[in-house]
Amino acid sequence: MTTSVQALRPHVLAIGALGGSGTRAVAEAFEKLGYRHGPALNRSRDCLAFTYLFVRTGWMGTPLPAPAERLAAMRAIAQTGDHRLAPPLDALTDAIVERSGPAGSAPFMIKEPNSHMFADAILESWPDAGFLFVHRHPLDMAFSANLNQLKRWGPDMGIAPERFDSVPAAQLEVWIRAYKAQMERQVRYPGRTAMLDYERFVETPSAILGEVWSALGGGADPDRLDRACQGVFVPQSRGRWREADLSQFTAAQREFCADHGWL
Repeated sequence: MTTSVQALRPHVLAIGALGGSGTRAVAEAFEKLGYRHGPALNRSRDCLAFTYLFVRTGWMGTPLPAPAERLAAMRAIAQTGDHRLAPPLDALTDAIVERSGPAGSAPFMIKEPNSHMFADAILESWPDAGFLFVHRHPLDMAFSANLNQLKRWGPDMGIAPERFDSVPAAQLEVWIRAYKAQMERQVRYPGRTAMLDYERFVETPSAILGEVWSALGGGADPDRLDRACQGVFVPQSRGRWREADLSQFTAAQREFCADHGWL
């Protein structure tokens, strides 16, 4: 099966995860399949327009515009490069290292890990959008040095780090809450959202890429999938949890991981 760029489904693809979950490699595979990636990216190739509309919102004042209004701005920026709600990104950040032209009517992608916190709003506001949640092994993520989402979204998730025996335990709780939210999302939006297990992806990249894209309503022939996945590699941090002290996690956390085959 072949797929023309203009016929890509979903038309808009949002990719989110906890930080360090491998979204860059996944997004680069979808970029090779035809999705526009941009319009302004940082070193991690995150979509900075989304970052400044939804994450680093201090410049906007209060009250913040509703998510639907900010998403309208995000779409306009992606498609035309401009919107009245947001000044040029250059006025807000010097983190831009890569740019691309407006997507126009072409399919485009928003790769920003924090987007999982706004995935429901994306799916409600954009009927032609799909959302992909990328995840690493939960215990590997628990020992990640990337604490940004724990600090930023922990309170919104009802997670107070001081209530846990360790930072990794609080990190694991963020992972579990985000994973459960995605499982519920897949029930509410069948055929429009899916999960990509990064551990499986690095083992058989093209097969897993094909699975998740099919779950989102798209697809491509095996040769295109193979080409899209060239360069995918196994991260060195994989399996680091095996040498860690797991007693710092709560009994409920260990039970959750065991029940889902991660322990």
